[in-house]
Order: sequence, then structure tokens, then C-alpha cells
Amino acid sequence: MSANPVNLSSLYHRCIFRSASRVDFHEETARELAEHRLRWREGDADTALHKVHLREIGIYGLRYGAEVEVTPRPSNDFVVVHWSLRGLVEMVCDGQRAVLLPGQTGWMSPRRSWNMRWQAGSEQLILKVPKSLVSASRRLGGGSPPSFGLLPAKFEVQWLMLVQTLLSAVAGPTQTDGYDAWVAQLERVIVDFLLMGVGAVSVGSNRALSQTAVTQEQTASYPQKHPIERMENIIADRLGAPWSLNDLAEAAGVSPRVLQIACLRERNTTPIDLLRNMRLDAAHRRLQASSLVSVTETALEFGFGHLGRFSTYYRERFGELPSETCTRRSPKAVPELRG
Repeated sequence: MSANPVNLSSLYHRCIFRSASRVDFHEETARELAEHRLRWREGDADTALHKVHLREIGIYGLRYGAEVEVTPRPSNDFVVVHWSLRGLVEMVCDGQRAVLLPGQTGWMSPRRSWNMRWQAGSEQLILKVPKSLVSASRRLGGGSPPSFGLLPAKFEVQWLMLVQTLLSAVAGPTQTDGYDAWVAQLERVIVDFLLMGVGAVSVGSNRALSQTAVTQEQTASYPQKHPIERMENIIADRLGAPWSLNDLAEAAGVSPRVLQIACLRERNTTPIDLLRNMRLDAAHRRLQASSLVSVTETALEFGFGHLGRFSTYYRERFGELPSETCTRRSPKAVPELRG
């Protein structure tokens, strides 16, 4: 199990099943969580299921090891909350699609269909919340809970604190008068907090995909893409803008910490280096296109305010200076005019 910002020891000390048998583990997870179809893909099964249960909410730690495709049966009895501890999980719920990155939290209460693809090595903390508890939430006001949603990055710190409190309650003074009532109140706060985040922002909305200074018109152009792909597409139109790490995270629709993890995992680089390389590639294409373009103007256009650093980065990436790219292309011959 990997290190996380929340102490999961109270959960990990309660392993109820661990196996390399795909069949046995499928049966165990179906019994504990929900009936589902499971299609094993690449990788070896290295499964583990941990469980603790409070008053109404069940808390699970789950990993498959291998890449799997999971199709649970929608239930009218409970909703599930996934917090991604490690790896990526692609989710489609009632036709809405999202990719859950490490550190992100998703809410699922499908009414029709639900499908997930877990990346090999993924690990999830899952809350199984009775719909009776959800229906009692003051935030619903008699309405229905959202079928699908991602918790916005701005709620992350408070959410982690609540998860830690929830796990700490497992080992609390259970014989103390009033403890059960306190746990019941904590569970209601958990549900209210989640509904406050995912209820106001659905996966399909522009706000959920990109809570950023980037315009809604830009985010609407990339509604179904992986967060890193969405970030790349958005900043490709504004390479010369003064992007900060926070700006990049907002374009991706995730927190800066999650973006750092995702870029290292998916692109083997940091977000800032990814931005720089995109700028360098654009500058390289411009300089290759014609020997008549200005190196200085090209550098400034693509966000490089320091020409010395631009030349250094350019040579590291392409093995030559910007001026050398230009001199390798001679001006096209001007056709002779005949009278």
C-alpha cells in the first residue's frame, strides 16, 4: 500500500480478503460491495480487500493489481464514493464520463448504467453510503442526489480531514456515552459535505471540468478528454500566456498536487516542463517553416521572455541553437520576372 496524506492504518489492519485468485476475489467483492461483471485484462491479480464499518457507512480499501473492467449493477439501496489512492480509474455513469486521478474523489449513484476501467496497480478507498442516509441530508431538500459527480479540487483539504476523522472514529471510545450519536452526526456531515461539492457541480458541466480563469467557450471545446489532454488542448491556444502551476491545474480541472502526480505518471515530466516543451515544439515548427522569421519574435510569441534561457532549452531539446535551425533553411528562390 502506498503512502497517502491520510493515515489509513485503521483500515489496513482489517484485511478481510487477499488473494491471487481472480475467481475467489470476484466472489468476495460481489458479496461485500455489489453484484458486478468483472473482466480481467493485463497484469497479474494481486488483490486485497479491507473493510471497516461505522454506524451506517461502510469503508473499503480495494485493489485488483491487474487492469480490470468492472460493470456493477445499479442499486437503489446505496451510493458509492471513490477516493483514488493510486492509479487511474475511468468511469462512465449514466452516460457521463470522467477519469478519476490519484487524489480525486467521485460520487456515483447510477440510475441506469455504470462501468469502470481500473488501471493496473490502481487502489481505491470506497465509501458505501446507504441511500436512506443520503435522503436524510438537509442539502437535498427533498430532491434526488446527483447520479455522478467529481468533488472539486477546492474541497480537497477539508475532505481529507473528514476522511481522517471518519477512520479515526473506527478506533474511538465506542463504550463512551454519546459516542454512537457523535458517529451518526459525523456520517451526516460527511454526506452533507459531499453533496455540497458534487451536487452543485456535475461531471458534464464546464465548471466541473475546469474551475479556472479559462473561458467557458474554451472548456466547452474539450468536455470529454482526460484532464492532461484537456490542459494541453487549452494551453495550446494560449502558449504565450503567463501560465503558473495553479493556472495549469485549473485548466486540467484538478488540484496542483494531483496534476503533478498525473503528469509524472502519464507524461514522465512535470507540468511546467510539459508547458515549456510544448512552447519549444511550437517555436521549432515556426523556425523550421522559414528562415526569414525572427528568433527573438518567435521566442517572445511563445512565452520565452529570456532569450538566453530560450536558446539553452532549445539546444537541449533539439540539439542545435534556434539560429542554426534558421540557417539550415535557405530562402526560397524568387522566380525571375519576364517581361
